[in-house]
Amino acid sequence: MEFKRKWPLLIPATFAVSWAAIIIKACDAPATAIAFYRMLFAVALLFPFAVTYYRKSFREFTVKIFSAAVLAGFVLGWHLFFWIESLNHTSISSSVVLVTTQPIFVAILTGMFLKEKAGLKGIVAITMAIIGTILVAGFDFRLEKDYLWGDILALLGALMAAGYLFTGRVVGTRVSIFPYIFTVYGASALTLGVIMLITGQLFQGYAPINYFYFFLLAAIPTLIGHSLYNYIIRHIKAFKVGLSIAGEPVLASIWAILIFAEYPSTGTIIGGFLIIASLILVFTEKG
Repeated sequence: MEFKRKWPLLIPATFAVSWAAIIIKACDAPATAIAFYRMLFAVALLFPFAVTYYRKSFREFTVKIFSAAVLAGFVLGWHLFFWIESLNHTSISSSVVLVTTQPIFVAILTGMFLKEKAGLKGIVAITMAIIGTILVAGFDFRLEKDYLWGDILALLGALMAAGYLFTGRVVGTRVSIFPYIFTVYGASALTLGVIMLITGQLFQGYAPINYFYFFLLAAIPTLIGHSLYNYIIRHIKAFKVGLSIAGEPVLASIWAILIFAEYPSTGTIIGGFLIIASLILVFTEKG
């Protein structure tokens, strides 16, 4: 019953996250800066509630749970950095496909440490989703040195995303959702800020319109999308949450048609149906 009540929340979560690619495409700021300001603005939007209505909820933290939340934010920051940096070395399609392998790593982590088994349906669904993503992205794997480095970075991004979801699953209901996401987003912004400081990008200015896009990224994909993911993962298997993220490129393709008049290829359409079928397969199973 708990599963039936919670999993539909993955629909608005994936809907919200799917707008990230569209909004990022409209920005002309460097990718790492987009990630940093996205998380910084998310924290800024939550801050008034953190010091007022939800102030007492932070007392629920123990040292271990607070450390876990900080760790989740740290790996989220590195996920964004690795994924964005991979785009500077490999193709977008290769990066998208490799990052989408994160449900595999989530299933392995939760299977090893939490004894959550993906089962035959889960394995088949993950395989279908990855094949679907390959078709959607038009995977063009290359063995040139720079492309290979970019592919490695994308895989590291997938590992970090898996660690982020796994940590959220471990924390579970041990602390309320608000103090958890506030701490996670704060740690993520701090991680990305340090990376930008080291690379000399932190104090650069950008066109005013970009800050509006940073706000949209914070409000929609982060505060709605990621916050719902962090809530839902407390109630259903982590690999299912990870798998639902494969629906993002399908929805993003639809938005691209409506906004940019970018029409998908036959492979994209077939891949999209395959991803949808994988989601139907895994979410018709209880647990």
